[in-house]
Amino acid sequence: MIYLDYAAHHPVKEEALFEFNKIEMLRLGNSNSLHTLGIEASLLLENAMNKLFKLLNLDNSIYEIIHVSSATEANNLAIKGVANSYKGFGKHILVSHLEHNSVNACLSYLKDQGFEIEFIENDEGGKISLDDLKSKIRKDTILVITTLEDSETGIIQDYENIASVIKEHENVHLLMDATQVMGKFDINYNKIDMFTFSSHKFGGLLGSGFLVKRKDIVLTPLIHGGTSQSIYRGGSVPVSLICSSVRALELEYKEKDSNFAHVLSLKDKLITAINAKKGIMINSSSNPYIINLSIKNKKGSEVVKRLNEMNICVSQKSACSIPNTPSKIIMAMYHDKNRALSSFRISLSYLTKDDEIDELIKALEVIINE
Repeated sequence: MIYLDYAAHHPVKEEALFEFNKIEMLRLGNSNSLHTLGIEASLLLENAMNKLFKLLNLDNSIYEIIHVSSATEANNLAIKGVANSYKGFGKHILVSHLEHNSVNACLSYLKDQGFEIEFIENDEGGKISLDDLKSKIRKDTILVITTLEDSETGIIQDYENIASVIKEHENVHLLMDATQVMGKFDINYNKIDMFTFSSHKFGGLLGSGFLVKRKDIVLTPLIHGGTSQSIYRGGSVPVSLICSSVRALELEYKEKDSNFAHVLSLKDKLITAINAKKGIMINSSSNPYIINLSIKNKKGSEVVKRLNEMNICVSQKSACSIPNTPSKIIMAMYHDKNRALSSFRISLSYLTKDDEIDELIKALEVIINE
């Protein structure tokens, strides 16, 4: 089976799994316990978190990192946490059209609680319109949400310019989902108030995610409990999960440049072949890790199913999206429902082989001609 759906899930790195197993088998105590084994666990946790601050180039006097179960939980904590803590300043929230379902579901919940949700428009290139953002921020706006990298198209937002607009407004906070960029691109995270990511996107274990936020932002917790890694989330600290996640990210950054060069060569080969064929459109290919295509007169779901029959795994949209519906981002970019319905995503990794791209090209040609 040829796997080309790395944006949905990345196989765990051997070193990260080894790190998890090693710590679990040490029979360490609870990191909050005061005995020797508890202190050893606490030191492992402290060392891992220090490494994570260094990898992200963040000042731990300004930022704090909260470990959670997933980017979905991190988004829930950030959105609902800000909404409940700052609703005295207003109930207006701005969000892009490009967000993950974990964001949209939160906002649907908050809308029922009396919050006003307003969408920020984007240009034809899939980037947030800064002019529209500026025009829609109000005195009662408390939160702006935009993905850092869209998971369907790979489009990376102009986060520094977005952050500059936000900083002009005292009571407005910026949240960005950084899941897809983590370990792949150089991002100045110091420009962003809050960002989230999930470990299984870069070779960590599923069930591990993070919310990074400025310390001066107060959140109402989702999970209340006893002493933990953070006051914002109760529960015993999964030291082994955190350490293995940091190990996976450490390796991802270490090989970042060589990984990018490898994936770029594969993307260029694929795009060259597609440009030579009729009946297939490139919706987005600016990011070599994610390529979004449409085949004329073929639904994206049908293409995904047909490729699967040929032992090639791709996605129609984000893995958490509603199937058999038009892609919101492609619709927003091209205003073409047929193109949005026919779109599908190919996502690559340093694990992708050259001959796998050859097989994909052959398979796409068969589908075009069917």
